[in-house]
Amino acid sequence: MKRLFITGGSGLLGSKFIRFSDKYEVITTYNSNPRDNAIKLDITNDEQVINKIESLSPDVVVHSAALTNVDYCEDHQEEAYKINAQGTLNMAKACQKVDSKLIYVSTDFVFDGREGLYSEDHQTNPLSYYGLSKLKGEEFVKDSGVNYAIARVSVLYGWHTNFNYVTWVINELKAGNQINIVTDEYNSPTYADNAAEALLKIFTKDKKGIYHIAGNERINRFDFARNIAQVFELDPTLIKPIKSEDLIRKAQRPLDSSLQVRKAEIDLDIKLLNTKEGLKEMKGDVKK
Repeated sequence: MKRLFITGGSGLLGSKFIRFSDKYEVITTYNSNPRDNAIKLDITNDEQVINKIESLSPDVVVHSAALTNVDYCEDHQEEAYKINAQGTLNMAKACQKVDSKLIYVSTDFVFDGREGLYSEDHQTNPLSYYGLSKLKGEEFVKDSGVNYAIARVSVLYGWHTNFNYVTWVINELKAGNQINIVTDEYNSPTYADNAAEALLKIFTKDKKGIYHIAGNERINRFDFARNIAQVFELDPTLIKPIKSEDLIRKAQRPLDSSLQVRKAEIDLDIKLLNTKEGLKEMKGDVKK
């Protein structure tokens, strides 16, 4: 049985790999948020990372652990670099040492958002320190000599104990609260369960290089929120349109970081879901 090693097992994406435990030996890790049957791992401790990877010798490491709060990263750049860049380098070195494949989960925020619908070979130019630290992680992976793939995701959503954009919108609308959502920020929201399936296919098909593993759609935050209201049968009139300039945020966001996913769909033989498709699957999952 092939062994999968998942960093960030307490996170939204990392937690989705447990569903494959009937076909693979799935080992998940956590750092500050304990999870059942997960092992503690500090990815910033290179010795700890190497010891753990050497002792387990996994067939593939999906490195999804990261510091993802964009504004926090802007204010805590040293910590963001240590986790997102140095931590990724530690994982790459360890995987290279035992010949494990590394799939590094990166972000659409490596782009500046001036064009949108970015392909894998578009020029990167992050606006925030979060984006910069994740891009540095990409560079470390590429230069490490490891057998790697880089998977860029965008606005992950799905059921999880922690809030994400979709669960936040659902809870606010259920409570009858009015929410202000920007109309001028576009991305490609990614259903986490769908992304986990795609990442596993990168491994099983032994694909290398960069892949955009995101929703097959360019949509703004406001229209995404309205789709959430429609699919979950909530009141769309509570969603009020605003511009990004109306928000006070520490870090600059790309206005259009939407991603092209054609390469991934063809190479991996997978359908990457648009928001209505992903939200309908999410709604079906809660009924199960």
